[in-house]
Amino acid sequence: MKNFKKVAAIAAAAAVVMSVGTKVSAETSVNAKLGFTDVNWTYQDWESAAEVTGDGTYTITSEAVAGTEEIGVFVIDLEGMFAEYPEAVATLDSVVIDGNEISFDADKILYGDIEEKGNFRIDIYNMYSPTKDEPPINNVTPITESLSVTFTVSGLGDAAEAAPAEEVVEEVEEAPVEEAPAEEEAPAAAPAVEETPAAATGNVGAMSLVSIMAIAAAAAIASRKTK
Repeated sequence: MKNFKKVAAIAAAAAVVMSVGTKVSAETSVNAKLGFTDVNWTYQDWESAAEVTGDGTYTITSEAVAGTEEIGVFVIDLEGMFAEYPEAVATLDSVVIDGNEISFDADKILYGDIEEKGNFRIDIYNMYSPTKDEPPINNVTPITESLSVTFTVSGLGDAAEAAPAEEVVEEVEEAPVEEAPAEEEAPAAAPAVEETPAAATGNVGAMSLVSIMAIAAAAAIASRKTK
């Protein structure tokens, strides 16, 4: 009985822990990477990146492409975002070359999983895509110092809310265990007593009384005769 109560108390404590729930603490992280080369594949940058940790505006800057005379490929890939967050999107805000913002036709920018690799791509100009025939920017723009591209991500939500859950277990005091009351022993059964049948007892008493009366009567008669 005592062990049963202890098990019940532990189960109750576990139920309290389960009711506490979980907290979300890990961060969403999407790597946004620049893809750039000039038409001669002389000046390239496939490494410059920005870590996207939720909805917001981000900028990638590269000095490795300085020396470019004519842009061949100019894209931003948000790696895995299309596959993991299909509702999320990114839009181009600005392109800055050597500190000067250059114009672009927003309607000609291509967006989405263009290569079908699960990445979300911003295709600004690409000599291997439809943007070659309808360039969103003037790709014959020399870069002598640096290139910066700014974009805005939406649909990821706050980083803390979009992350996988991490279980938080809080300590719970074990419920006090009540000692089971001592079990009272049943009183021992009284020894069996043989009862003398009522009828037999009555007969024995009556017969004794008759015998005594008969002796007394005989004595009285004898006494009278003697006198």
